[in-house]
Amino acid sequence: MSSFFAKGSKLILIFFLTIFVSGSILTYLSIQNISNYKELTEKKVIEEELALAERFSKDFQNELTAMIQIFTNYVQDDSLVNLDRLKNTVTMQEIKYRFALDKNGVYHWPHFVNNKFKINTKTSSNSYILNLKKAENNEFILRDFKNAKKNYLKTLIIAKNKSDSVYVFNALARLYVKLDQPKKAVYYYTKIINDFGNTTNNFRFPYAYFAASKLLTIQNVDLNTEIKKPLISFLIKLSDGSIPLNDSSAELLSQIAVWAQQLTAKKDVELIENLIARTNVFIDGFNNYNKPVFDILQTNDSTSTTERIDDFYVIKPLSEKYDELFLFKKNKIISFGFSVSLMVIFDLVVQNQVSDNMNFQYQIKLIPNDRIGYTTSSYLETSSNFSPYFTNHKVQINLLNEEIVEEYVFRKKLFYGLGLMLLLGTMILGLVVLIQDVQRKKHMAKLRDDFVSNVTHELKTPLTSINMFADSILLGRVKTDKDLKKYANIIVKESEKLKRMITNILDFSKTENDKLAYNLKECNLSEIVIATLEEMKYWLEINSFKTTVEVEKNVIVMADAEGIQQALYNLISNAIKFSISKKELHIRLFKKDFNTFLEIEDSGIGIPKENIGHIFDKFYRVNSKENETISGTGLGLTVTRDIIEAQNGQLKVNSTFGKGSKFTIIITT
Repeated sequence: MSSFFAKGSKLILIFFLTIFVSGSILTYLSIQNISNYKELTEKKVIEEELALAERFSKDFQNELTAMIQIFTNYVQDDSLVNLDRLKNTVTMQEIKYRFALDKNGVYHWPHFVNNKFKINTKTSSNSYILNLKKAENNEFILRDFKNAKKNYLKTLIIAKNKSDSVYVFNALARLYVKLDQPKKAVYYYTKIINDFGNTTNNFRFPYAYFAASKLLTIQNVDLNTEIKKPLISFLIKLSDGSIPLNDSSAELLSQIAVWAQQLTAKKDVELIENLIARTNVFIDGFNNYNKPVFDILQTNDSTSTTERIDDFYVIKPLSEKYDELFLFKKNKIISFGFSVSLMVIFDLVVQNQVSDNMNFQYQIKLIPNDRIGYTTSSYLETSSNFSPYFTNHKVQINLLNEEIVEEYVFRKKLFYGLGLMLLLGTMILGLVVLIQDVQRKKHMAKLRDDFVSNVTHELKTPLTSINMFADSILLGRVKTDKDLKKYANIIVKESEKLKRMITNILDFSKTENDKLAYNLKECNLSEIVIATLEEMKYWLEINSFKTTVEVEKNVIVMADAEGIQQALYNLISNAIKFSISKKELHIRLFKKDFNTFLEIEDSGIGIPKENIGHIFDKFYRVNSKENETISGTGLGLTVTRDIIEAQNGQLKVNSTFGKGSKFTIIITT
């Protein structure tokens, strides 16, 4: 074996040197050629950026077209516009403005009226007009507010339409302000806003605007809470279309925002500011797109020069905001349109960008064409136009990590270096494994030699006893029947011991070849334990053992009776063998929960803590002074464990060196 190991070491050394020299040469040449790799990598980065910019442009156009299709399918039923869906701001929240108007330019959403031109109204009754003039004469000429109030109330009774009624309510509210009764004035202005929000005067000006503006002029801190309620109602109705927008809306909203700052409750101020902001979105949309939308309505489609996407006109805002567009579709009955935000589409496209085929990671951002405020120190970046509708912006693409190229080249160098180190490490590891394998084989060879020696000794001992006592019987040296029976009993016991040893060896052989199997069936474990102890009684007596037996009756388990008996025999034999000074044996059999426990506890030499993990290894014997004179095959515990585990059980050990050991067989019942 030593000669073989020495020859193998020489071959390994030659192989190691060959690989080391050739690997070093190849690695050196590769690292020298990597200097050109940086230039190739930078070229690859630019190519990928150009490809990504082209893909982004296509995806941007596709996303814009998809948004048009989704919105059209949502708001249009066949050729008709579903106004309820158009008004729904929850769906497609990324859309800021939504318009719907007929061919005459009358808005169906948002609710917007032009109050610059007088319109015809319903004719009031003569009695209404007569009473109204009398009331107004009392108020404005005679300053007789008491009779003015009485005549206004009479006029209200004979009013036949909302326009007449709200006119009188407005007059009464005005009159109460003059009478210095602001609380009653607030009541009537509140009623106008809540009940007549959509009612206008002859110039299509909503009376609710009069009411809201007059509420703002009431200087009474104690009434702020009462005034706040109709103002919030006014803002809600303004934002949901119950009260129409007009050219005066922005100014009135500004006045309400200033008034709200005097409120003490922060949540009220925030609510009012949010409602104003929501309404200002509509006003902003009108300011940007009302005129170009109206021009398109008046223009023949065939002569229009406005850009289009499919059936939608592309309208740029009058405010020259370059980050949004308005897409408008002209229909015969109801035309509609919606805004698209550059940043919304940009974010959607960036989120959907897939860089699976890219070698590096890139960042994409928008920059203005003039690049004011956008500087970069990167020498590896690409910028290009991406949409004919957003010509004031470009898309800029550059590496997410500016130092990635240097790192990439460094990693390539490192890769070759690590390759060499891995080669060397693998060789060293292989050498270590080979040495360990040789040592293991030598150790196993020694164990087998020891096993053969121990087995020979173990077999020789009972055979010698059998031969000696058999010869005595054959030669007639036994004089009495009692001695004859005694000798015969010894021969039988030694034969049984010999049989057990052979059985252990055969079971171990079956385990090694995966052929150890048992036929499990119900058996009375209590009877098996008692029977085994009876068989072992001879050895316990001649070794002067004090035996304590605590066995529950009729413990039934699923097991192989012979296997259990063999395992129990091995454990008791070990207890006898390794109990030198204090010879006590405790056998316990009991059931607990769903398990059956069979304990064999001795007061022998015990097992050192560091050796417990190896006692079930084949051929293993604890190397200590206490057991150096005790013979054995080193298979007893190995076979015992295999027998128990083959029957779905467990074998546990608890041992204290110098005090004894306890082995526990656990069988699940």
